[in-house]
Amino acid sequence: MTHVSFLSACLPAVIGLCLISPQAQSAEQDETKKWTATKMFDKKDTNKDDFLTFDEFKHGRNEKFLQNAEKRFQTLDTNQDDKVSLDELKAGWAGMTRNKKK
Repeated sequence: MTHVSFLSACLPAVIGLCLISPQAQSAEQDETKKWTATKMFDKKDTNKDDFLTFDEFKHGRNEKFLQNAEKRFQTLDTNQDDKVSLDELKAGWAGMTRNKKK
């Protein structure tokens, strides 16, 4: 009976230690660090009008990205209204990121 009590007392502590381990924390952090279309949109939509203009889209990007920025923006802007909605960005996200599925 004492053996069972000891196990039932230790088991929650062991599980708790596993959940706060660096491995568990880093897996959680990796998931939150993943760059998604929604995160990019939220960061780039500086005037919060729910659309990205070309200036917002290219702002803060490196020179290599800027070489093809206009073509990328036009590809994302599927209805050709000179702005990109979150839905348009999500639809074209895999084609414009390093997250491409092979």
